[in-house]
Amino acid sequence: MTNVTIRGLCKYFDKVKAVDNLDLQIKAGEFIVLLGPSGCGKTTLLRCISGLERVTAGRVFFDDHDMTYLSPKGRDISMVFQNYAVWPHMRVEKNIAFPLKVKKFPQHEINKRIAWASDLLRIEELLDRYPAQLSGGQRQRVAVARAIVVEPRVLLMDEPLSNLDALLRVRMRSEVKKLQQKLAVTTIYVTHDQVEAMTMGDRIAVFNQGKLQQVGISDAIYHNPANTFVAGFIGSPQMNFIDVEIESRNNGLNLIAKNLTISLNDKFKAKVSEHSGSRNYILGIRPEHIYLTSQSKTYPVTKGKVYFLELLRSDTIIHLETEFGFLVVKEPGDLKLEENKEIEVSFDLNRIHLFHKDTGNSIMA
Repeated sequence: MTNVTIRGLCKYFDKVKAVDNLDLQIKAGEFIVLLGPSGCGKTTLLRCISGLERVTAGRVFFDDHDMTYLSPKGRDISMVFQNYAVWPHMRVEKNIAFPLKVKKFPQHEINKRIAWASDLLRIEELLDRYPAQLSGGQRQRVAVARAIVVEPRVLLMDEPLSNLDALLRVRMRSEVKKLQQKLAVTTIYVTHDQVEAMTMGDRIAVFNQGKLQQVGISDAIYHNPANTFVAGFIGSPQMNFIDVEIESRNNGLNLIAKNLTISLNDKFKAKVSEHSGSRNYILGIRPEHIYLTSQSKTYPVTKGKVYFLELLRSDTIIHLETEFGFLVVKEPGDLKLEENKEIEVSFDLNRIHLFHKDTGNSIMA
């Protein structure tokens, strides 16, 4: 198993900073997910690690070996591409064998490894077929088999499930994760899908505009986001953001917006006091941490008019029009509500987040 260390990595395309001064340590045998929107630099970073892109500055290490300027052939890596990139004129068996033939493995070893990989991915019956005779999920398995058959030091995967239909994508998430655990190979996985990241990654590295925003386990990323970008990108529906001011009242600190007053609990008071010169903050709260007072019998925090209902049957998403803006509330089950009806809601004050208005960073970071 191999540690991957990235130090001060930059990749510029003319004036565009695709990856900007990145430091990241990936542990041996870890499944790390690079997550972010399109154009954030995650695939460019993957290509720099693989050697397909020449870095502008910085270093890439596998263990203690500097790989920065080695060709892809010299890095002992495998990569699974978004479009699978299987050879259409070769049968499945020859597709899987291709990297082994390039490395001049003896035929008996090639046969042994093909049998091992095809058994692991359950594609033994497909070895005589051409890619055109395979479904999307089968082609994806062939691409993975071709990648693992050389037993690489590092396995790179660039959105390998994005071309699959929704049901197959769910099933393949578990299969890819279980496969990585069996192989115990250091794996770097790129996706823009937060569900893939949250369910598959040992750790998640969140990117935006070429910069690393936060890296950590899914629990930390979800419950303790470093800034408003991470807080808004992770979670569906996304976190609610409300512009608030801090006011001192009755020996306490309150968050104030139009028709909204929230008393800060002790965990926030000390942090806010450290920035006593600032009064403007952003309050964040996830839709599932807002409750209808009629359902929970809790003290109301604010009220609003039901603008729109998303009836998902397993959940009901309420879009609430308030005096300080729209608020999204997530309630379980088939909730009986009508549009244009006025309702009261309460916040779970132990689950609120507070961010600096000027930087967007969490005050708890």
